[in-house]
This record gives sequence, C-alpha cells and structure tokens, in this order.
Amino acid sequence: MSVTPRVGIDPGHFREVLGQYPTGVVVVTASDPSSGEPIGMTVGSFTSVSLDPPLIAFLPSKNSSSWKALRESGGRFCVNVLRADQEELCRAVATRKNDKFADFDWRRSPSGNPVLDGAVVWIDCVTEQIHDAGDHDIVVGRVRDLDLGAPGHPLLFFRGGYGSFTPLSLAAGDSDLLAHLGWIDLARPHMESLARQHDTEVTAIALVGDELVLAAAAGHTDIAVAPTRVGQRLPFMAPIGSCFAAWGDDSVRTRWIAPLAEALDAEQLAALRRVPDLVRARGYSIAVGHQAGAHLESVATRINAGDPQVSPAALREAFFLALENYNQPDDPDSGVELRSLSAPVFGPEGRVAYMLTLWGQPNTKTPAEIREAAESLLKTADAATHAIAGL
Repeated sequence: MSVTPRVGIDPGHFREVLGQYPTGVVVVTASDPSSGEPIGMTVGSFTSVSLDPPLIAFLPSKNSSSWKALRESGGRFCVNVLRADQEELCRAVATRKNDKFADFDWRRSPSGNPVLDGAVVWIDCVTEQIHDAGDHDIVVGRVRDLDLGAPGHPLLFFRGGYGSFTPLSLAAGDSDLLAHLGWIDLARPHMESLARQHDTEVTAIALVGDELVLAAAAGHTDIAVAPTRVGQRLPFMAPIGSCFAAWGDDSVRTRWIAPLAEALDAEQLAALRRVPDLVRARGYSIAVGHQAGAHLESVATRINAGDPQVSPAALREAFFLALENYNQPDDPDSGVELRSLSAPVFGPEGRVAYMLTLWGQPNTKTPAEIREAAESLLKTADAATHAIAGL
C-alpha cells in the first residue's frame, strides 16, 4: 500500500499537531560581555544528547533577537529548568526586550553565568557545535557543571498553555538504591493498583545505612507537604521506619531508638522499646493525626532541600513530637485522621527489603475503613514479597 505524501505542510496544522506533545520550559542565560548583566531567552526545545561526553542541546529560532544576543555573548551559557510556579518568570523573559531579570533573583554559576533562583536544575555549558536546521539552529552544549536546584516539578508547555503534572509513578535514581529499586520495580503494578483502589499515594521506603529513603511512589494524596516525596532521606529514627525495627535484630532496634533515647524519660523509653513487638504482632505500622505528621514532613522536606534555617536538632524535635501519633497499643475505636499505614516487604534472605506505606487523605476514617485499608496493604506487601521470591 502506497501513501501519497502531503505537499506543503500548513504551518498552523503543523503547530496544532505537534502541540499535542508537552515540552519542558527552560531559560537559557549568559552574561552581556560589555555590562556583565544577565541576558537570556525562554526555550521550549531543550534535550539531553549524550552521556559521554556530556552534551545537551536547545533549538532557538534564527530570527530571535534574544538568541542573537546570546550567540554574540561568547561560548558560555547556562540552562535553567523552570519550576512549575515560575510561569511569571518564563513570560517575562519571553516578552521583555530589556531588563528581563529585573524582578527576579539570581546568582552566578561557577562559570559566571546567571543561575535563576527557584529553578529545578541548572546546567552550565560551553557551545560545542551549532547546526543549521531550517528556521532554527541546533545548539549543542558541552556540560561543564550542573546541579539540582529547588525541589518541585518542572514547568511544562502543552496545547498553548503552561502547567505541570503530578506523576502517578516515580522512582529515585540514587546509586546506593540500585538493589532496592530492582525489587521495588517488581511491585510497581501492585503499588499502582493499591493507590487506585484507595485513591491515595503508596510509597516504597528503603533503609540504606542509617537513612530511610523514599525510593518510589505511585498515586497521589492531598496530605503531602512536598510536590513529591520521592528521593527524600530521613534519619532512621523512631517513630519512622518501625517495620525495619520490628523485623530486625537487636542491633537494628537499638539504632532505631538511640537518637531519641536521651530525650525520653524512663516510662517513655520503655513504651518505645515495646513498639517493634507491637508492630510485628499487628503486622503493620499505623500513624494517626495529620498535624504532627505534616510538621515532621515539612521539616524533613526543608532539611532535604538544604534550608540553612532548619537544624538537625529541629528535625529531632519534630520526630519527638510525632511519637504519640505512631503505633499506639490499642487500635482506633472511633473515627480518626489516618496519616499512614506501613507494612514490610521481605527479600530473598527473609529480611525486610523495603516497606510499603499507604498514605491517608484529609478526611476521617472509621475503624472499619482502617482495617480494610490495612488488609489491602498487607495483601500488596505479600504480593511484592512473592514477586521478589520468584526471581
């Protein structure tokens, strides 16, 4: 079967069809060689090109005066991946002729290029090659330096408008999580099914050294403090991570309790030492009440973001304040705010590989609803354990 190619693609139709594909939004910056002031342009056609050597590319219009200024500024530039709440900055850079960055904070990269405050990441480059591509140029940059910026989702352009999205499925990419991620990947369909069933978020949390790492997530919950929990790291400290203490040996339990031991009186310490056995007998961990949990999550999010105003002592205090909301001896006998339920997933040697956490929602849950959610979580954790055993 032969197809006659269309002669002369209508530009409007071309734009409409290609507009069904979302693109990220970046601001490419450099310094004016005469004044040293920042110059830049908004770009919706940015991509990674090569890992070895590290290359990226963007595609500016040949008719763009901003691209002309960037090209004439020298061979150095910085790609700033904008965050979802930076639409105002995006529009300002795209529409202003002069003083594009007058109302926005920025700093210098190691190479002297402007790095925009609030950007998700920044990538410092030198121009490697410029290729002709119709009415655009293809600018290939060799990466000299790069780093993460502010936490959050990137700004997207789709069907003529700006916005963002909430991923239904995420995974961290840390190198020390590779073994865990392989196991977690086997449970991905089960996690997504559980998240849909209860219209919430399900996270997989691994214990790496002395840190709990939120390694992957499926679904969404309205009680989350940060746009995404994935990639966050918390100290292995009571009351978080009790599943690892419950099915761990005495040394694991000691590590779990030790950071808070000096802050507790004898009665509190004795109660905390009973928690692992309580969780093991119950089969899962339970946390209720959103206020203390939200405060702990907020402090942890700021710690992970490198906020200098939040100290490790403030994080320990947040853990201490949350103790009474986790793993009380008696199951709830009336409606409560369900913060989370967590259950262990076991690896090939019978140790906890990671724990699955089913997050609550802002509404109140009855005891029967909590039991139903716990049963669903335990079935999912069991399915994830069997998936690992089948390797």
